[in-house]
Amino acid sequence: WTDCGPNVQIRFNLQGPWNETTHLMNDDLRQADLIPSTEPYAAAGFTLVGSGGETVPEALLEVGGSNAVVDWVLVELRNALDPSQVVVTRSVLLQRDGDVIGTDGYKQLIFDQPAGEYFVAVRHRNHLGAMTFNAITLDGSGAILDLTDGSVPMFGTFAQATLTGDENGLWSGNAVRDGSVKYTGSGNDRDPILFAVGGSTPSNVVSGYSLFDVNLDGLIKYTGIGNDRDLILQN
Repeated sequence: WTDCGPNVQIRFNLQGPWNETTHLMNDDLRQADLIPSTEPYAAAGFTLVGSGGETVPEALLEVGGSNAVVDWVLVELRNALDPSQVVVTRSVLLQRDGDVIGTDGYKQLIFDQPAGEYFVAVRHRNHLGAMTFNAITLDGSGAILDLTDGSVPMFGTFAQATLTGDENGLWSGNAVRDGSVKYTGSGNDRDPILFAVGGSTPSNVVSGYSLFDVNLDGLIKYTGIGNDRDLILQN
């Protein structure tokens, strides 16, 4: 990894698929063959800069165990003077143990940008994103950011959910992707789950790759064990 552009290795968790027993995320989407071969963020309306259309080799989705893929995630580098400005993005893959890998299978995420300081943000399609509190120096030597254990200061108050023990993860439940988690009122995240299963039959279960599947088990459920509504209420 000599003579590389600015690169970073990142670890983080998602609250939705977190398993308190194994201290790993579940890979139900992968096991159900629901993870799309092409990144989902362009179609979902996320701001992509210098990226989009990344595809995952089938071989990466065949890996099991702690290195199994949980889902696509998005990494952003943001301007050191104005963190609201996204400089570049990469659609990448999150493994059960929290490691982020590129579609090439490597942990080093290399960006075609000048070496310098950047805020680093991580996003998921139905979780609340999180960003580093400080701009991080990124150069060819490579930075390592472990966002799971509280060692990296994060922007905002309660920027991540507390999972098991000292583990942190992105807040789940943003089913309408508006930057907030709401259980009641206009634009809440609960109603779309009910509508998706059929408003008059809340006990229905619908399978698929969906924003409304906030626990990422491949099922949209409004009632019963493992439903998607409870996470929104708790958060």
